[in-house]
Amino acid sequence: MKIDLGCGPNKKEGFKGVDILPLPGVDFVIDLERGLAFLKDNEVEEYYSAHFLEHIDNLGFLLSEIHRTLQPGGVCEIRVPHFSNPFYYSDYTHKRFFGLYSFDYFSDDQNKKYRRTVPVYTESFQFNVVKRKLIFKSPHFPIINFIRKHFIQPFFNFSPYFQEAYEAFFSNKIACTELQFTLIARK
Repeated sequence: MKIDLGCGPNKKEGFKGVDILPLPGVDFVIDLERGLAFLKDNEVEEYYSAHFLEHIDNLGFLLSEIHRTLQPGGVCEIRVPHFSNPFYYSDYTHKRFFGLYSFDYFSDDQNKKYRRTVPVYTESFQFNVVKRKLIFKSPHFPIINFIRKHFIQPFFNFSPYFQEAYEAFFSNKIACTELQFTLIARK
């Protein structure tokens, strides 16, 4: 089974949609703040979540539920707004920020390519963060979007060093729209 968490009306093809609202394409109307009790342990092959996790109060609890229901080696693809995204602040339903290291707090196998290490606050479940990417878009400005997509984005994603340099020195100058993560469940 493949699950799109917080899919809204734009469910990913080939996935079952989960959302709190009964919108077109939603297969399970569930309040995800309460977990994934309708799913069995190790039942899900893959999760996808695009611009949903920023709306969750208890991210740790939901990630533990995702981990519980993922098959060993199961994949969770995540897209969230970057903390420098100016549109992030205008949505009053956004409850949390995300940066380059946000999911490292759920992994004791932190990528040694990155200079910074963070503490791990949970021992009951772990993920491997196998991919992270900074996404630069300007949806309302086509010329700026072209420059960001074809020049700025490849430059800052060239290496983990450049990704870290972006957050440390340039995030207050050039807004990053979103982050993409791929997590693998460790069981």
